[in-house]
Amino acid sequence: MAEIGVNFSSLDEAMQMIAESKKSGAHAVKFQLYNEETIKDSPFKEQLLRIMLTEDNVKELSTYARLKGLQFALTPMYVDAVAVANSYADIIKVRFKDHENQELVEKAVDTGKTVLVSVDRAAIPSKDSLLSQLYAFNPRVYQLFCLPLYPPQPEDFCLESATTCKGVSLHFPHTLFDLAFAINRTYDDVYIEKHVMISPLKILDREVPLVGGENWKYIDYNPPPDHAVSVTFDQLKEFTEQLLLLERMKRVRL
Repeated sequence: MAEIGVNFSSLDEAMQMIAESKKSGAHAVKFQLYNEETIKDSPFKEQLLRIMLTEDNVKELSTYARLKGLQFALTPMYVDAVAVANSYADIIKVRFKDHENQELVEKAVDTGKTVLVSVDRAAIPSKDSLLSQLYAFNPRVYQLFCLPLYPPQPEDFCLESATTCKGVSLHFPHTLFDLAFAINRTYDDVYIEKHVMISPLKILDREVPLVGGENWKYIDYNPPPDHAVSVTFDQLKEFTEQLLLLERMKRVRL
């Protein structure tokens, strides 16, 4: 699942990224539904306000995604946004910050759609936790192992913890750990979510190095909000090709 999220500067660019996601081998694309309250403390607040999606925007993006043969996913970041997700999304994704927000989670589950929930460990059913029972026993709810650190360090990733979940939503700006997870779960169908962005080389008219972190200030480019945890579409394509090889390998029976 290509997490386009907030890594676009206009609706036209978001459309372009949907098309690039398809070319790169993704099965789904995802965007975020937020309001002024949910981003009030973000250092990217002004940038996020300019690209905040309206319901009409969501309808247009979802229509285009399905035209491209992709599933359409949304992350509602406030309770009322679940209704919009119910109208237009095939998949509803609950971010880690809301994985214990019972009202939002229950509304998402009540839609009857596939619900993916980011967790830092697989929920263990207990009589004291309605949410853990919901996660563990509802056939439409899948837990994705998430590292809540942003961005995390390689030593923060625990493959053993990840493989207790149905998928991963890792904030790494590369695909090594996602691939390790996929190899470990070769014989299972899993969800892998990757943040994606358009490479600066596709935007600028001059040759510049593709660099991240503090080095962004040295090139004439305003990076998208989630650039620190994103891969380019070329990197995504390489990753999906690796996953296809794994898919072929798991069909081999010795």
